[in-house]
Amino acid sequence: MLIDVEKRNQLPTIFLENGTLSDANLTQVMDAAANTGQSVRVVLDRLGLVPQKEWARASASHLGLQLVGLDDMPERLPQDPRLSADYLERNAIAPLHIAEDRAYFAVADPYDDSAIAALEMIFGTALELAVATDRDITLAMARSAEALAGEDIAGARVSPRDMAGLDLDTDKLTELANNAPTVRYLDTLFDTAVELRATDIHLEPSANSARVRMRVDGDLVEAQPPERGLYEGVVSRLKILAGMDISERRLPQDGRLREKLAGREIDMRVASAPMIHGETMVLRLLDNHEGLSKLADLKLPAHVAKRLGSAIKQPNGLILVTGPTGSGKTTTLHAAMNELNDTRRKIVTIENPVEIQTPGLQQIEVNPELGWTFAAALRTILRHDPDVIMVGEIRDSETAELAVRAAMTGHLVFSTLHTNRATEAGTRLIDLGVPEYLMKSVTRLVAAQRLVRRVCPACAKPVDLSSNTRLRETFTKLDQRTGSQTDPKTWTLVKSVGCDACNHTGFRGRAALFEAMTPDQLFLPEGSAQARALQTMGSEGIRLIAAGQTTVEEILRVLGANHF
Repeated sequence: MLIDVEKRNQLPTIFLENGTLSDANLTQVMDAAANTGQSVRVVLDRLGLVPQKEWARASASHLGLQLVGLDDMPERLPQDPRLSADYLERNAIAPLHIAEDRAYFAVADPYDDSAIAALEMIFGTALELAVATDRDITLAMARSAEALAGEDIAGARVSPRDMAGLDLDTDKLTELANNAPTVRYLDTLFDTAVELRATDIHLEPSANSARVRMRVDGDLVEAQPPERGLYEGVVSRLKILAGMDISERRLPQDGRLREKLAGREIDMRVASAPMIHGETMVLRLLDNHEGLSKLADLKLPAHVAKRLGSAIKQPNGLILVTGPTGSGKTTTLHAAMNELNDTRRKIVTIENPVEIQTPGLQQIEVNPELGWTFAAALRTILRHDPDVIMVGEIRDSETAELAVRAAMTGHLVFSTLHTNRATEAGTRLIDLGVPEYLMKSVTRLVAAQRLVRRVCPACAKPVDLSSNTRLRETFTKLDQRTGSQTDPKTWTLVKSVGCDACNHTGFRGRAALFEAMTPDQLFLPEGSAQARALQTMGSEGIRLIAAGQTTVEEILRVLGANHF
């Protein structure tokens, strides 16, 4: 089963040919592998260039081996006295089946001559190999160890339900937090979250176990939970890393931690809350690398980019971005401020919490419980000679009044409102006590946005509209209602299917729907010719469907049928 040198050297080149790596990337990887002694596989993953799953898939295809995942591996891995657990773990090898006529192993690196030669010496021609990720092998080994140990370790590990009723001291909690299975599980969990591009991790205790989910492209997907009895250790370790009190289990807490994953710094905002079966935790992943994006990186529609670009060049005024939680408002505002971020301007942000840390910006985190509100912070920073101000959210009359006053007195003010459409922003500000004439005089632009999932290009299937008349009629009506009037000859509607590349969801990545309006456009009579001519999120969604980037179902899910 030894892999010849030529095949071993071909795989990085394959990533070069398909565009995953550049020449500079390949040189960087080879140099790092030579200098550190680590395998190319490990270096690619740690630099965030080729995730483990993609490496495993390519390796299996290249060598004609089967690709296996955690679900394909037995709950209890077979044992062999000639193979120590330390050796298997060190070399990322999981035995799947061991018998006289067949020895079947999953390996993370099928190109590792020394490890595979050792297996061949033991099992000879009976040896068969499959490829799996380091992550799945680690989880399979932990699961197997837990299953084989049974309840022998019960003194150190108990179920979330039992743990909820115990008054453990800090030393015991610290011991649980630092044991090897806990550390290994969290490392794997973080790596998986980055690989899946998750924005949040949810850890939820139940009566006899725990559930872990990740928010990927806006939807929650199941992730591998910790083995029975490890949950409290995982919670305690997260608390320690986030600077929280591990002995306090009856009150909610907040913290923050930073991990270096896939070659970049990832900040995580951690929140805990007591539940009837233990503590639940939510981690918000904040990628500092992505925080340096500018407007061009957002790929705004041309009309939105033009209007927003013009608005941020104004010396003063109010720029609003509306949308529900999770629609990308903060990312858009930070991208706009990065366009202005230079030594000539003082830019101050007021946020709750600070999600994207950006060099050059003075960032304030409010704490309403201590009276340090958006309004209090805004009143304070107006005495600090700012040029540009970002207020995380206008949610009350006092903040609205102060933001408008700041915009009137020579400051460029960015903020957000929780409204469904841009046209509702005017009504919302009026409800907060801002006169219509004043709002029109200080507002430079109101934008609204949503995030929709893109169909995975690896598994998307075209839709034959000639045989699917119902979908054709539905899309035609939506097209007409939004005023898009796209050319049917250019339609390339697709449906989502699901594959390994998209974690079998049918979608990979998200696109933003935008609409941008001037103050005068906010108060156009509904149904008027001028109102119908506006380019809205609905019309942008129709264009994405027609271009085969998303589906009708996805647009209706995000915007709702009432939007059209």
